Amino acid sequence: MLFTSILHHYILWHYTKAFSEILHVWSNIFWFIVNFFSLPQLLKSFFSPWKRMTEDRGETFNLEDLAGFIIIGLISRIIGMVLRLTFILTGSVILLLLCVGIVLIYLFWFLAPIIIVGSLFYGLVLIFS
Repeated sequence: MLFTSILHHYILWHYTKAFSEILHVWSNIFWFIVNFFSLPQLLKSFFSPWKRMTEDRGETFNLEDLAGFIIIGLISRIIGMVLRLTFILTGSVILLLLCVGIVLIYLFWFLAPIIIVGSLFYGLVLIFS
């Protein structure tokens, strides 16, 4: 009687509360990845210069200084976009792998008791045949 009570409580926990606990852990990991790669901040500052590398213009108007200012600004923004895009893509790939992983974990978690019991019975059949 005690075994059936424990089995009942385990199965109830395994197929109800554990699913929500796994989802809670997954959401924490998801939050960590998003904040580790600073995805919202990188998207907001996508066109900003890298490390705010800009050159100050002088007080007087000089065409050569203006051209240098524009070129340095463009190069700095291109470098910033390339590096931010690299971090955004890396974070997105990791998030995609995390989503695939959670589906596999839920599938394994759902099938694990069935596989264990089936393997036990199959082993007993092999032993006694």
